[in-house]
Amino acid sequence: MKTFKLYSLSLLEGKNGNVHQKMIPIDDGLIINMENDKKMWYIEAVISQDYLKYFEDVKNQKGHILVDVVITSKDNHPAAMISSVQNITELAEQNISVLLEAKLALKKDDIIEDVLKDLVSRGFSSEALIQEFKNEMETLASHPKSALGTIYRSIQESGLYKLQ
Repeated sequence: MKTFKLYSLSLLEGKNGNVHQKMIPIDDGLIINMENDKKMWYIEAVISQDYLKYFEDVKNQKGHILVDVVITSKDNHPAAMISSVQNITELAEQNISVLLEAKLALKKDDIIEDVLKDLVSRGFSSEALIQEFKNEMETLASHPKSALGTIYRSIQESGLYKLQ
């Protein structure tokens, strides 16, 4: 089992055929890789009580949410995870703690492949491709929109999850 600091958390919501990222400001948080055969992760985030109703609705409906997390440092690449709400605890000072059980939905290798496909489709080749690839990977703050759309649709179509 490995524990990491949660740097950022955002919801990935499907609207009108596109995936939109909604940042959730966190006061504190951690993420645990359970390193088990189910490849489960636990995410605990301390956030504003303004999000209480949203997370209660997801939990009561036994729904799933696609989230994007960055761990340890803002310079790390994000990880898209499909999650369910396990517990909500009201805390002092208008905060709540939300515990999510999650599985990786999009890995770093998938992001790299998507960036390369995008660059090739835009006509880059040879040395220009290598340079542009380096630039894209250095400035990649989130997943390419095409990758998020693909993963969101595949999760919906799988029938395994009830996306909210």
